[in-house]
Amino acid sequence: MRHDLASSMPAPKSLGRAFKSWRLDKAPSPQHTFPSTSIPGMAFALLASVPPVFGLYTSFFPVLIYSLLGTGRHLSTGTFAILSLMTGSAVERLVPEPLVGNLSGIEKEQLDAQRVGVAAAVAFGSGALMLGMFVLQLGVLSTFLSEPVVKALTSGVALHVLVSQLPSLLGLSLPRQIGCFSLFKTLAAVLTALPRSSPAELTISALSLALLLPVKELNVRFRDRLPTPIPGEVVMVLLASMLCFASSLDTRYHVQIVGLLPGGFPQPLLPNLAELPRILADSLPIALVTFAVSASLASIYADKYSYTIDSNQELLAHGASNLISSLFSCFPNSATLATTSLLVDAGGKTQLAGLFSCIVVLLVLLWLGPFFYYLPKAVLACINISSMRQMFFQMQELPQLWHISRVDFLLQVPGLCILSYPTPLYFGTRGQFRRNLEWHLGLGEEKETSKPDGPTVAVAEPVRVVVLDFSGVTFADAAGAREVVQVRERLASRCRDARIRLLLAQCNASVLGTLTRAGLLDRVTPDQLFVSVQDAAAYALGSLVRGSSTRSESREALGCGK
Repeated sequence: MRHDLASSMPAPKSLGRAFKSWRLDKAPSPQHTFPSTSIPGMAFALLASVPPVFGLYTSFFPVLIYSLLGTGRHLSTGTFAILSLMTGSAVERLVPEPLVGNLSGIEKEQLDAQRVGVAAAVAFGSGALMLGMFVLQLGVLSTFLSEPVVKALTSGVALHVLVSQLPSLLGLSLPRQIGCFSLFKTLAAVLTALPRSSPAELTISALSLALLLPVKELNVRFRDRLPTPIPGEVVMVLLASMLCFASSLDTRYHVQIVGLLPGGFPQPLLPNLAELPRILADSLPIALVTFAVSASLASIYADKYSYTIDSNQELLAHGASNLISSLFSCFPNSATLATTSLLVDAGGKTQLAGLFSCIVVLLVLLWLGPFFYYLPKAVLACINISSMRQMFFQMQELPQLWHISRVDFLLQVPGLCILSYPTPLYFGTRGQFRRNLEWHLGLGEEKETSKPDGPTVAVAEPVRVVVLDFSGVTFADAAGAREVVQVRERLASRCRDARIRLLLAQCNASVLGTLTRAGLLDRVTPDQLFVSVQDAAAYALGSLVRGSSTRSESREALGCGK
């Protein structure tokens, strides 16, 4: 299969739409982009066991590259807790902390350089693997990504992040636990060392969480009423930095601080290729997680805002982002859930929001770095934990992405359309359900009428009644049921405008019960549900005949009958 280079560059068209949208809508402001990119970037660098400044690099280069290559208009890329934690495990395994507690300045620099080299090599390896997947056109694997799997992964990692940050919250200098049962090993080590906790850092952590968590809750609860989200991270960083500077907490109470952030950018440097065999076992799962999380998140927003993504193009975009950014000492990166949500709430609609994030990070790297010198690392740990808020709530949810298979049978008579789905509602073919349904209803956005994944066909008589035959749907999970409800709700106004009536027929008791619990009966009336397809078709034909008679009488009354 031949790949056209021009087809792999969606940026000119999408960025053109971005600038048009920018002229109509206000761009995300600095108070949104600053806390959503710079501060979490430094915080997640701690999870990756590299100095904070490398989190800023990872918040700049990958965002810029994805803005040029990616197809997810609302997606924000950069540092992500899951990948940072996985990278940190590899770094700690290959470059462990020396048993000698106090290192000289030169020894500390050498240790950091070795760790950065390993992290960059992991990014290079994962990027190369994703580019190989792109060449093999393995984007189709995104079809089999079940959202419960992704949510289980992110929820589990949120718990690991919380436990891994406990030493920083308590001011304990503990070696990072790696390998099997590292979660329990870390908990045991923290409990053992609890009497040696630093009162100063414990107080800073408590005050930080007391500010950050309520502010995030307020931003979520009153997002429609607030003109802009409250920048809790910015306020916390400023307050903590000023307090540490004024009180000399770093020298008097040995509070760990960020220290000097080097200005500018690192020189391009090819990662040590000799490390690749050692980090292959880490690069492969990181590449798979990167693609899984990014493709799932892109699909969520694509479905929400009615556009499509190219899974193979996403492999190219994220592969190039990781491989190229590794040359600038960046660690693995992907789409980020919290930052994407924040930028969307701030009004970001296209990749242009990512370019604004790059500008903010550039300002920090060039001029604002010294202001972070006295920032306590405990505050960054609190930001890490507060950014996991959504993932913790996922533990109480059971949503799943679902996919509906291709329409296998279509029976269409004048004004009547019967759609049959002889497969369960599962995650195998998501996105195609809405596109096929829109095509058959004549509600697609494109002016030309062409069947998805097929040739152009002639337009039949306008559909007035659609019967969804669910006799072949033997099973529907909670997410599949919710997707049916959401699709029906999204198409409701367009169906009303087109005078199309939707009927549902021959659901078995289990499927109907799942749809009912998902809220379907809140959006449809009982006369839209039928025991059999024959009953629904008879009812539909009767309504079409009555409608035709009414229209004929109206034309005769107006003198248009002949």
